Amino acid sequence: MQYTVKLIELSTLIEEKAELEINGQRVVAFINSCPFEINQRGQYLVEMELTIFDDLVISKIDSDEKGIEQIGDSFSYFIRGTLNIDTGNIDAGILFDVDSEFLFDYGYLHNQNVQIRVDRLSVDFIG
Repeated sequence: MQYTVKLIELSTLIEEKAELEINGQRVVAFINSCPFEINQRGQYLVEMELTIFDDLVISKIDSDEKGIEQIGDSFSYFIRGTLNIDTGNIDAGILFDVDSEFLFDYGYLHNQNVQIRVDRLSVDFIG
């Protein structure tokens, strides 16, 4: 999905690490592609996707709380929100697309509150 983000900080240790603000939420993202120079506090259009290295596991949760929670000091996150199988996304306050092939076994969780673990949020700066 495409978002307008504010670049909060670029890591001095990891070239691909950026702290971004999206819809009032701060996230640490992995920069896949950035074909132009970017500056802290600048606003940019990015394409963001969930990166899952192994199998996707979606768990039903009892909480109505939506949000994203960074796992330690890593690129990994728990994403909690409402799963929409028809549109292939999860609404966690930020809308994330989930590849439909991953959702094949999870139709019973349509419009349910769920949690997924992702290995990183990957961004491509496009404008």
